[in-house]
Amino acid sequence: MAITEELTKLGLSARRLRDGADDLDDVVAQIDRTLGALHLGFHYLHPRPLQETTVVSGDGKRVIEVAYLGFLPFQQEHHLVVKTVKILESKAAMSPDNSGSVTPLLLAPRSLRHAAVDVLPEMVQAITRQLDDLADAVDRRREAAREALDELQRRQGE
Repeated sequence: MAITEELTKLGLSARRLRDGADDLDDVVAQIDRTLGALHLGFHYLHPRPLQETTVVSGDGKRVIEVAYLGFLPFQQEHHLVVKTVKILESKAAMSPDNSGSVTPLLLAPRSLRHAAVDVLPEMVQAITRQLDDLADAVDRRREAAREALDELQRRQGE
């Protein structure tokens, strides 16, 4: 195949990738807005990392960087985010659970955005289960409170 044909094919592939990635970003933005509009009031961090990288520092210690998909507060609103945690080999035992940086998913590198899409269905299911569990707990508590109120009112009437 001539070089001009290869370049034409390369250009078409690049355009297809760019258009597909842009469309994917639009869908992720819609998912982010939809989840945010629910005002869930709780945080979720998917347990399986999107990406894990290890480098060796100048002093020979490993630095492990782990990126997770989450639904967490960012600038006073909940969003789909990538939470990145760095673990220094010598300080792994001292690493606090809440450390790390939080980046909106739509501002994360393309490779992380695309990896996140693979776990988004699991994440939505997990958030739904958590929300259902909370709603069930509210229903049980509401019923218990009504029974207590009924009992108090019955005793007042005696």
